[in-house]
Amino acid sequence: MNRAHWKPALLTVIVLVLATAGGLLIRGNSGSGHTAEVSATDEQVPRGPETPRAEETFQAGDAAKARVTPRTASVPKVSESSTNVAERRQLLETIGVLTAAHCYQSYFNIGLIADGKARGTYTEKDASKLLDTVLSLLDSVDRRLTVLSKIDLEKADRDSLERMRDLSDLLHQQGKALEIFWDSGKDDDAAKYEDVRKDAWAAISKLMGIGR
Repeated sequence: MNRAHWKPALLTVIVLVLATAGGLLIRGNSGSGHTAEVSATDEQVPRGPETPRAEETFQAGDAAKARVTPRTASVPKVSESSTNVAERRQLLETIGVLTAAHCYQSYFNIGLIADGKARGTYTEKDASKLLDTVLSLLDSVDRRLTVLSKIDLEKADRDSLERMRDLSDLLHQQGKALEIFWDSGKDDDAAKYEDVRKDAWAAISKLMGIGR
């Protein structure tokens, strides 16, 4: 199986992922706002030789409140939700970029391993170990994406997440199809691997906007 299954330059991979990530990133949801208020202390009534009468104390309290009101009204309201929404969006966008890069790199690595074994660069044992490592990483990321899918997401975010999970599953199928071909050596199994590989590449291209 002497086939090229990846783009020629890794730098191109990284630039491409970052340049096209905007179309596949997950966005955060908006939340309710909260405002911060400033309270004023009561003005103390100076002590005098005589205890002030009740009506004088009441008038002094009103005067203190009247002096505090303009200062309180001038304090700007600080919204906490805007900061939370921005942080949530940045977090989800980062997850989107890293997942896309991970899927692309997994596809790239499976192709390298397949060609390396076909050319004799890797022994059967080494190739199997490398492939197991790639599949183990795919399983680990997919478990985290499953957890992420259980939180409240907007429709566009959830659709993007599901496409990433479908791609991860395709890459896992690609790796398993390669193992089956290695075990059997049959042309039919080689063709099945090639079909899954093409499906995985088509999904990557769609997710990342490659070729548009």
